[in-house]
Order: sequence, then C-alpha cells, then structure tokens
Amino acid sequence: MMTPQQRRAVRVVVGLLVAGLALGVASAALTLVLHGNVLAYQRHRHPDADPAALARTLWTRPIPILVVAGLYWWVARRLLAGAYRAYRRVRIVSVLGFVAVGWLFVSGGYPWWLRVVQGVQLAVLAALIAAVNRPVVRAAFQPVPDPRPRNRRAALLLVVLAPVVAEVTLGTVPLRLAWAWLVFAPVYSAGALFVREVVRRAGGGYPNLLLMGVAYGLLEEGLALQSLTSPHLYHAADWAPRLFGVNTAYTELNLVYHAVFSITVPVALTELCFARHGTAAYLRRGGVIAAGVVTLLGAALLRVAVPPGEDPGYTMPLPAVLGIAAVIAVLVVLALRVRVRPARPAVPPRPAVLGALTAVSALVFLGAIWPFAGARQPLFTHGAWALLPMAGAAAVAAATLVALRRWGAAGGWTARHTVAACTGALAGHTVFGLIGNADSPLDRGYLIVVTVLTVAVGTVAARRLPAMNSRAASPPAAMASDMRAPARARLRMIAVSPWAAVYRRGGTGSVHSPP
Repeated sequence: MMTPQQRRAVRVVVGLLVAGLALGVASAALTLVLHGNVLAYQRHRHPDADPAALARTLWTRPIPILVVAGLYWWVARRLLAGAYRAYRRVRIVSVLGFVAVGWLFVSGGYPWWLRVVQGVQLAVLAALIAAVNRPVVRAAFQPVPDPRPRNRRAALLLVVLAPVVAEVTLGTVPLRLAWAWLVFAPVYSAGALFVREVVRRAGGGYPNLLLMGVAYGLLEEGLALQSLTSPHLYHAADWAPRLFGVNTAYTELNLVYHAVFSITVPVALTELCFARHGTAAYLRRGGVIAAGVVTLLGAALLRVAVPPGEDPGYTMPLPAVLGIAAVIAVLVVLALRVRVRPARPAVPPRPAVLGALTAVSALVFLGAIWPFAGARQPLFTHGAWALLPMAGAAAVAAATLVALRRWGAAGGWTARHTVAACTGALAGHTVFGLIGNADSPLDRGYLIVVTVLTVAVGTVAARRLPAMNSRAASPPAAMASDMRAPARARLRMIAVSPWAAVYRRGGTGSVHSPP
C-alpha cells in the first residue's frame, strides 16, 4: 500500500502524464485541421521536396499520437493502482517522448504556433521525467517477485553453445569468411532454446529432443535453405541417388547432425552446467514465444540470404514444401506427446572409453556419407552403391543411440560419462571437419587447436566432477529427464570453456559441400 506522501507524488506524475498527453493530442489535432497551412510552410522551406511525401508525413505522424492517447488513459489508471509495469512504461515513454518531441522542435519543420505547443510539451515531459524518477515515487512501486522458475544465465549459455557446437567447431566455411556465420546464428540459438523449452515443459526426455531436432533440421535445411531438394546447392544431388526429388545422402547426414549437434549436445551440456535447476523452464511464456518467433525469423533470413546467391533460380516445388511442413508437424506432435519406455540397463564403459567410442561414432557416421559426394569422385556420381555406406552410417547412429540409452539407464552412469560422451562426439566431428572441410593451413591449424582444446578441457572437467551416480548426467540419448543432482560450481566454467573459447570464431549453416 502507498503512503499518503507517495500517493500525492504519484498523482503529480499522473497529472503531468495527462497534461503531456493533452498537448500531444492538441498538436496532432492542429496538424490535421490546419494541414494546408503546415504543408505550405514546409513547401516554402523545402521547395525541392516532393509535395506528396510531405502530405503523407503530415497525415501519418499525428495518427500514432491519437492511438497512443487511448493507451495513456489505461497506463494512468494502472499507475494509480500501484502497478509496477505501468510505472516502468511511464519511465520509458517519458524519455522517448522527450527525444521525439525535441527532434520535431529542433528540426523546424512546423510553423511557429505549432512549435510553441511543442515547446510547452517539452517542458511538461521534462517535468514528468523528473517527477517519475523521484525517490518517493520509486519507493511506491516495487516489482512483485515471480514464483515461476527462470534461469536467464542458463538460457544465455544455451544460446551461445548451440551455434558454437553446431557450426563454429566444424569448419564448414574458411576463417576468411567467418562473418557469414552471423547469418546462421539466430536460427541456431533461438531454435535450440525454443526446442529445449517446449520439450522440457511437456515433460519429454532426450529422445523427444532428438525428434524435435529432426524437425528443426527439416525447417533449416528443407524450408529455409532448400538444400534437401535442390539439384544444385552444395552439389548435394551428386552424393547419392535422388529419390522422389530428395537428396538422400545429404538429408540423412544433416537431419541426424542437427538432431545431435544443433540441439541435443548443447542442451545436455547446458543442463549439466546448471544441474541444480534441473529440467525446469529457463524462460517464461513470453520468452518461449519470442524464441519461437526469432527461430522463424532466422529461418527467413537464411532463405533470403543463402539460396539466391548459392542456388539462383531454384524454388522448392509446392508439393515438397507442403510435404516437409507436414512431416515437421508430425514430428513435433510425436516429440511433445510420445514417451519412450526405459531401456534395459547395461553397465556403461569407463568415461575415457565412452569418449573414444562417441568420437569414433561421430567420425564414422559423418565420413561414411561425406566422401562419396560426386564433386569429389565424379566416377561414382549417382551410383546406387552409395546407398551401402548410407546404410552403414544409419546403423552406426542407431547402435550408438541404443547403447547410450542402455548405459544411461544403468545405475553406474555419472556426470563424468555425460561430459565424456559430449566431448568425444565434439572431438570426432571437429576431426571430420579437419579432414573434409579445411582447405588452408590456417583453417587446419584452427581446427587442430579446437580439437586439442576440446579434449583437454573435457578431460579436466570429467576428472573434477564427483564420481557418484547422477541422474543429472543422463546421456544425450537417454530417456531420464530429471536433472537435479548438484555439481561443483567450477564445472560451469570448465565444461563450457572449450566451446566458449572458440565462440569468437566463425562458421556457417550446415554440413554442406566444402568450397
């Protein structure tokens, strides 16, 4: 409750707010009623200006003022009720209004009688800024603590890790073009955060994350880049026979890659670093909606930035667009509703052995498909025999998934195993980038440093973790979704540093054909 002194101070703020609003409405009304005189004044000052453009400006500027006027009444009522959000809006609007009216006053684009009104409005807005920031007014409005869980630091870490893990450490683009990574960062960062939030809110585990990761891959590769069906982009059509207009090998490679490295591994590392937060939401509802919107905008940015330059003239057929959209919808429904039964437990290997296994799995899976691109071996272009290594890669991915689920269901799985599994997979995919992507000494040296740094820091992190059982250490393919076991505070810096250290580097969109 406000004290009498605070209530009087708030009423002064409301009075100044209404006075400023009245002056703004008066200025807008005078501009609309006497627009002929104002337009004649402006044409006299700027004889070379387009009369039609000046007239449009006169009609469009007052309209937002009249629309905002109705909102001001609502804000004033909420202010008298003690609403903190209304107070915060008044503080922001008072400053923005002062700057906007000040610009109109200084520009001299209006007759003297309108400038007099603007000058009085400036004085009222200045008084409003002073009144709303008085200590007695600030003390009357205190933010109400929100009981809902939120962890902005964890969300920020995931936003950073997702593009770093997926692209920066892969080397798909030379360092000299590292700036191009900025085009891909929004869809990776917002996409991983959105997927994690909706899956965890629905109570899903890592199999659900993998399904959503495949849906994310279809959004980025299929609808944004059009690379799944394009006969030209990245030479993907030459990797293996095309079936129903789909680049089969490229599709298999990238959908698995995005599910694992764009979504699941960054989420696993983030949840390990913030194990005390468990699987609770990092964002509130508005933040989740914003992450989804940014994901779609990031996909749109890819659509207008990459295909027109890399694959000019190609537009995905409408049936393919509808088909991919339908598959995405089905995968999202499955990811949010289906619950996978726990696997039969199996004794997990030692963390060092597990890291070596995931490194080999990642390297073999990527290498089994990549070297058979027609751009590198024209003799075998479109050869049906390329389906054999594709089947082998699928078998490696399936076997690794099943093994991780069984090991994760056993009581011997610890946080060390999670770090080792993620470190191995990251090292394996960076080694693949070193072999398949690097085309200069600088790029090779960069990827070697990334590999060594990843293994070294991942090893140190695993050794410093407690060796006790930890359900918070569930592997990327495990079903367990409860991550509440504590971890040492130093783990946050230890586990993140190998990827954060290379965050300033560049990267690009997908596992596409090297330049």
